[in-house]
Amino acid sequence: MRFLFLDFDGVLHPAVPGAFNVAEHFCWLPILQKLLIAHPDVFLVVHSTWRYDHRDHELRVLLGELGERFAGSAPSGPRDQAVISVLEANKHLEIKYLVLDDDGHAFLDSGLNVLNLAPELGLSAPEAQAALRAWLQETA
Repeated sequence: MRFLFLDFDGVLHPAVPGAFNVAEHFCWLPILQKLLIAHPDVFLVVHSTWRYDHRDHELRVLLGELGERFAGSAPSGPRDQAVISVLEANKHLEIKYLVLDDDGHAFLDSGLNVLNLAPELGLSAPEAQAALRAWLQETA
């Protein structure tokens, strides 16, 4: 089983405040859909701050076609600790995971497997896509 811990702002759309309108939310979600299509064993855990304003069923809807892969949202708290909590709760399973986030400072010294994305580019950056593709192939 593989978990992809998912932030929204700076990953699925730009995190630059005021730089885009609401219609552009999740503008890079199709990129993630395309990357994951051949990997049905990858499930999504939302650790984005959106989890504070949206219930799990709403997060599932926001993920569109990937909603069926929604495994839940991380508990409240600092992002690194929230991810660790989910991993600890599932330690009985053999889980490979990757954290997608644009805030590397939130994971300093955590020892977590984090792909730090540029907040203005997120998954639109070719190097981010290549890194995710490599993780998907390496952990298959």
